[in-house]
This record gives sequence, C-alpha cells and structure tokens, in this order.
Amino acid sequence: MVKTKEFQGKLLISLSDGKNLGEVKDVYLDQDATKVVAAFLGKSGIINRKSLTVEISHIKLFGIDTWLTDASDIVIAKDDVSGAETYLLGDSLRGREIQTDGGTKIGTIGDILVDDKCNILGFSFDKLNVEGPLSETRQIARVAITNLGSNSAPMIAALDQAEKMKIEAQA
Repeated sequence: MVKTKEFQGKLLISLSDGKNLGEVKDVYLDQDATKVVAAFLGKSGIINRKSLTVEISHIKLFGIDTWLTDASDIVIAKDDVSGAETYLLGDSLRGREIQTDGGTKIGTIGDILVDDKCNILGFSFDKLNVEGPLSETRQIARVAITNLGSNSAPMIAALDQAEKMKIEAQA
C-alpha cells in the first residue's frame, strides 16, 4: 500500500529512447475514486494553459525514483483524452472533510492509499475528530465511503462499516 503523495516528483522516462517526459505532480482518479487513471505532469503554455497527462496504462515500471513508460509520445493534454472531464485530481480530495450521513465530523483526508495496481484502497486522515478504530489506524477504507462529496460538500462515510473494515492490499 502506497500514499499517492509518494508519486510526486517521480521522473517519467521513455524506454524507447530514454527521453525524460517530465515529473509527476499529482495523479488523476476515475470519477468514482476507485482507480488511478493518469499521472498529472503539470501545465504547459503561456496563454492557453493545458494540463499534461500520461495514462497509467502506458507506465510499465513504477520504480523507486523513476517511472518507465513504453514510448516518448504519450504525454497528451487532458482535454484530448476521452472522458477526462470526469477525472478527479488527487489534490481535490486531500483536505476534504469527511463526515457520517448524520453529520458527525470524522476528520479530513490527508492522502489516497493505493495498491500496486493503482486501485484505491482507502484514504489516510490528516485531521481526525473521532476516537476508536479509526483513530488507531488513521485510515478509512474506500468501500466505507458512500458519497465523495465535492469541493463545497464533505465526503460521507458509513461509520459502522468504516470501523469494521481494515485496509489490505488486494492481490
């Protein structure tokens, strides 16, 4: 299990010609926050700024310091990716409040936890407002989240389910 913040700063190098394609700034998640779908490399352009991405399927090796890709022509603008308008930037979830469906504040999201296949297992807490099993692990399983919320609305979690679920890497 890895925190997605650990991906930041990784160099992307092409296996085909050794070209440095850029540095990972963050990750994009699918709209349901179940899987990492692309790496965000930052923005380019002076007037018409475009978000640059590399789809996770192009990454052949997730190394300690560097990620290796299958080609050097895979960096594309997010706007040119079909369905990318539904992607969630990892940073849009970090800091988001999480509460129960009854309105009890649980805490705020610190980071996204993924397995070695980039499936989202859950979230780590930055701030925590409850005691019990969640305060011991400082994590909440993705399956316990019933609503991802938005920039102006908190995530909603089923507290009883969250307290019973332990996050384990899926094989």
